[in-house]
Amino acid sequence: TMQSLSPVFDRNPKYAWVAKQLIEPDRLIQFRVPWLDDSGNIRQNRGFRVQYSNALGPYNGGLTFGSHVNTDYITSLAFDTLISNSLYGNVGSAFGGSDFNVRNKSESEIQRFCQSYMTELAKYIGDDIDLPGMGAGVNPQEIGYLYGQYKRINTHASRRGKGLLWGGLLEGKLCRAYGFGVVHFANKMLTEKGDSLQGKRCIITGS
Repeated sequence: TMQSLSPVFDRNPKYAWVAKQLIEPDRLIQFRVPWLDDSGNIRQNRGFRVQYSNALGPYNGGLTFGSHVNTDYITSLAFDTLISNSLYGNVGSAFGGSDFNVRNKSESEIQRFCQSYMTELAKYIGDDIDLPGMGAGVNPQEIGYLYGQYKRINTHASRRGKGLLWGGLLEGKLCRAYGFGVVHFANKMLTEKGDSLQGKRCIITGS
């Protein structure tokens, strides 16, 4: 959050102007997502995409589906992405998703929802504009449905498509960017204790 960055700006007032650029995102996109359930009924959810900053490059960030998703939640994830992506250096930040709950839906319902979601989202993304990727509730299968619909809508979809546009080519580099933060803080902590990373080993858990 901006509060956590306040000490940085207090120590370096010449960069205070940056805070004004970070207070709010460039763009908040919100749209209806109608889709057909297995009983033939029309359902409706909300879709979101927060394009926070493209100062360093095209917007880049994941998608997440879940009943808890709303504009505040997506905006906070987009801000977190701004900080982590800045470590990589040449991509911007964004995040998106929907309040669609994948846990109690059939595969065909998920597919129809993803197609409807992408029909609207496709207006705002592209190789040099916004590069969506995976997130909670959006796994390779959902990405496949989304990208399939994107290709149907956009006949000029890049052949890199499921690579660059959907985070594949960037994923390894961005994972390294997250790793830079871990190493940085570990190094600072050890330095303050009069120690260093030299000769140390670590255990990594999670995925």
